[in-house]
Amino acid sequence: MNNKKILTFTAQSVITLTIFSGVTALSLPVYAQSPTVSVTPGAQSALRSQAVIGRLKGRADAEISRRIDALNGILNKINAMKRLTVDQKTTFTNGIQSQISSLTSLKTKIDVDNDLTTLRTDVQSIVKSYRIFALYIPQVNIMSNADRALAIINEMTTISTKLQARIDAAKLAGNDTTAMQSLMTDRASKLADATTQAQNALNTVVPLTPDGYPGNKTTLLSARTMLQTVRSDLKAAESDATQIRQDLRSMKKTMATPTVTPTP
Repeated sequence: MNNKKILTFTAQSVITLTIFSGVTALSLPVYAQSPTVSVTPGAQSALRSQAVIGRLKGRADAEISRRIDALNGILNKINAMKRLTVDQKTTFTNGIQSQISSLTSLKTKIDVDNDLTTLRTDVQSIVKSYRIFALYIPQVNIMSNADRALAIINEMTTISTKLQARIDAAKLAGNDTTAMQSLMTDRASKLADATTQAQNALNTVVPLTPDGYPGNKTTLLSARTMLQTVRSDLKAAESDATQIRQDLRSMKKTMATPTVTPTP
């Protein structure tokens, strides 16, 4: 190739490269370029706030769902209680349904909160304004336990009637039933006290409302103490019944054993 052709080829190549270089620079999409991004302190603060908002919303949604589930659970307990009047059940049911509706509305509000200060206030209200775990659940548990205790006392009273009939029959047969009768007296006393304590526990907590918390916390503690007494009374009463049954069985075996008269 002569010098003229070489120069011509070189000149054309330079022109072509220049043209293509220009086209490439002009037509490259934005995402293909790698500009240096500078984040201002204000932008960094905004990103951190969004991260905090996301975490707070996630926690809030979980806590609200947990409380709604708990409220639905105690609704079932209230409906199963035998000692509450229809009006009392209606009052509790309406109050709990109102709490569920309010929590559902709060969740909707929290989900669209974008201001961190407002969001924090709303999240704090889950605990401060909705005394689900502080009052409602302990209150209903006490009511449920007292209601169940009163039902058990009724069953134990029926058993007492049957035991007394057996003791009377043993006495008529000429047996000494003094010890068993003493146990029956103690059993009756324990069941009477358990009835009083259970009914008092129920009556004590029924009027409590979330607005009265934490002032009514001492009332909840007092009712729990009453239920502890109920458990002790029922345990003692059952122990009396167990001993009476054992004494009756021993007495029956003695009566069934034939007396052997020695042959002269």
